[in-house]
Amino acid sequence: MRTEIEEILAGSFDFRVHANPDTDIERRVDFLEAGRDAHEAQMAGFVYLSHHQPTAAMAYALNRMYPGLNTIGSIALNTAVGGINPEAVIVAAKLGARVVWMPTRSADIVPVTDAAGDLLPEVDNLLDIVEEYDLVLASTHISVSDTIKLFDVARSRKIDRLIASNPTARMNDQHIEYLKSLGVFFELPFYAYQHEEPTKIVSDIEMLGPDHCIVATDFGHWMTAPPAEGMRLAIAMLLQGGLAPKEASRLVADNPLGLVIT
Repeated sequence: MRTEIEEILAGSFDFRVHANPDTDIERRVDFLEAGRDAHEAQMAGFVYLSHHQPTAAMAYALNRMYPGLNTIGSIALNTAVGGINPEAVIVAAKLGARVVWMPTRSADIVPVTDAAGDLLPEVDNLLDIVEEYDLVLASTHISVSDTIKLFDVARSRKIDRLIASNPTARMNDQHIEYLKSLGVFFELPFYAYQHEEPTKIVSDIEMLGPDHCIVATDFGHWMTAPPAEGMRLAIAMLLQGGLAPKEASRLVADNPLGLVIT
């Protein structure tokens, strides 16, 4: 199995990596170490997520340092960037960011919809920018009802790079089936599954549909392995859970790369 794991790791793409510098919490590695480790593991790259600062400039630096590595910058719409701030998203996109995370740390205080359940004007403007720059939009920590409303409107505008984060922990079967009907991708963080039996993540993948699932690490915490090693562990769990190597590679390479590499 070790050989199979290494073969899948080479070419894998982690959709959610945290690193220092970070004003939120101390991270296991800084972004330079995360880039070096991914390069040495021959990974295709990763999406760099910071809760409080856009990461496009740091992604640019890593890609210059490690030719062939695709580090993707992103922006999380927390209060540190002004919440749902279309201008900040435009700047991030012009600097090369490809992923917009809806509020994470600020999800409870940054509104997405009004009292009637309609998207706020700034969220409508955000969708215009996502469409114009062909960005990926991830729901992260916003409510289930806001996620469904947001993705409903996004799909009506033919925006199809949509990700529902950690769905089995946040949504019921009805919510999931509806999002499946919209063609939304589902991000499963290994961080949330690492202490479960391997069959748990595999059964969730089968229920959600492997063609629209992404397995990311969400690593970078002090109590976890460095992110590149986290991806190795995630791949091992998928294989131990019964997936064939080709199926595991679809979840950690083909699907995530298809969303961000155009």
